[in-house]
Amino acid sequence: MKLGSDASRIEWPPTPDGDYARRALTPLLQRGAAAFVTNARVQMAVLTDPETALPITFDPAWHDSFTVSPVTHLVHYAAQELHHLSPAAARAAPLFKGLGLGLRGLGFERTVYVNNWLLSTNLYPNLTPAQLRAATHTLLTAFPDRPLAWRSLDTARHALLIGALEAAGYLRLPSRLVTYQDPREAAFWRNAQLRNDASRTRRPEAEPVLHDAFTAADLRTALTLYQQLYLGKYSTYNPQFTLPFLQLAHRERLLELRGLRVDGVLKAVRGSVSRAGVMTSPVFGYDLSAPQQEGWYRRLSLGVLQDARQDGLLVNASGGVGAFKRARGGVAVPEYTMVFTAHLPKAQQHAWIILAGLLERFLLPFLIEYDL
Repeated sequence: MKLGSDASRIEWPPTPDGDYARRALTPLLQRGAAAFVTNARVQMAVLTDPETALPITFDPAWHDSFTVSPVTHLVHYAAQELHHLSPAAARAAPLFKGLGLGLRGLGFERTVYVNNWLLSTNLYPNLTPAQLRAATHTLLTAFPDRPLAWRSLDTARHALLIGALEAAGYLRLPSRLVTYQDPREAAFWRNAQLRNDASRTRRPEAEPVLHDAFTAADLRTALTLYQQLYLGKYSTYNPQFTLPFLQLAHRERLLELRGLRVDGVLKAVRGSVSRAGVMTSPVFGYDLSAPQQEGWYRRLSLGVLQDARQDGLLVNASGGVGAFKRARGGVAVPEYTMVFTAHLPKAQQHAWIILAGLLERFLLPFLIEYDL
């Protein structure tokens, strides 16, 4: 594999994955990732071979998004989640700050992420063990003193990739639970909750807005709806997309946009991406001030499943609201980050090994108990 950061000199693969990567990554390489995701102040490069192209991120800023920063993922994001669960957890803020600085001192923030599209869930192309080994070799040559990491690998879809990476010496670190739904099966649609959702979300009547019908004003409203939900209600450590990001996603069809409009006003929006038979929706938002009985979250979720059924795709419904998704045919599975540290000094290796053990022993049961 080859590693490059000059978009004009990268040999983009002559494949659908390669064309998508060229259209998605060229602007980020040219203008910088932060122009499209405010809290992704990272350096970017691209790994390529004749079949695929994988974005690489490294050197995030302090308190960047959890999608680019391992310290944010392990410490800052976790601190916000605990505070939401119990305001009393705010008393532990000094401990989290100290832990974050300690991990930073051990070089955790220097981690190089592979196949990082700056989204909460990174979908994977069909990769072979040989490609994984080639990617590791190339990155170790370019970054001989940094940890290497692959996010968004789960036991439902990536058991072979996880096994191949473990065989190559990678550590398995639990990160969260994700939910899969399979709308391709006829039995899936006999779910009582799905039928209930369809019958209870007819008022007010909404006009579907397809991708090509989105206007410039719609994109601005879509950004506001996303920000209110993911940044306002949940966490500022989620990706802080910008208007240029949505404009790029719309123009280049990097995301398939769908909306719901009432009386000329966009009330809900989602942006979905699919790869290797799986769909996920990293852009999701709706009018939080609307009465709950209007069911905008239910409508969006149902729309994802209907589109996936039409296209013959499995749905990765990402993390969060697990009970809601399981009641609608979802199955929760652990998601992992695979980290290579064998080339690092012993102290750093031991820190990662200890962390992996702690996360496996304590984090997964915690995630399951609190449905995170």
